[in-house]
Amino acid sequence: MVYLEHFCEHPLDYITAFYTSEKVRIDSCPHCHSCRRVHLHGVYHRHVIWYEEIFFIPIQRHHCIHCGKTVSILPSFCHPGFQLALPFLLELLWAFFNRIPSACALAHQHRLFISRRFLLCMNRLIEYFRICEDPLIVFPDFWHKKAIKLLEMVFSVGKPHIFAKRYYDHFKKGFMAH
Repeated sequence: MVYLEHFCEHPLDYITAFYTSEKVRIDSCPHCHSCRRVHLHGVYHRHVIWYEEIFFIPIQRHHCIHCGKTVSILPSFCHPGFQLALPFLLELLWAFFNRIPSACALAHQHRLFISRRFLLCMNRLIEYFRICEDPLIVFPDFWHKKAIKLLEMVFSVGKPHIFAKRYYDHFKKGFMAH
């Protein structure tokens, strides 16, 4: 299971803070809800694509002694299941749906995959905004305009990591998880 936590907004700042500050502790297991503290269980590394740069960042792992499951603490600029950093991912989607040519080095097939995944998850995004913002929000009928309106709503929340954390806390999965 992944647990999103806001540390900082850039991978370089995160890497510096990871090695200099105290580790985040989880007081109860999100799987079995045991009240005993979950033990620090090591570190693994993952790639984060931040625009034109690729970072190899450390991720904390915790282990529950009761249920035996692990929890990873992912920085909020990452999206679970994607190597693309959240701000970069949202900008790619915005450019794709607004038909803005992208100077990004990502392959066209990769951009199509991301946009299809977003389209598949639109109903859950609509549900989120109707529950958390306004139950009477009206969305356009055409999928293209609906996607643009949803992206505008995501950007209106504030910084991308704020939206991602709120969404993850509500559904326990990333907004582009299938």
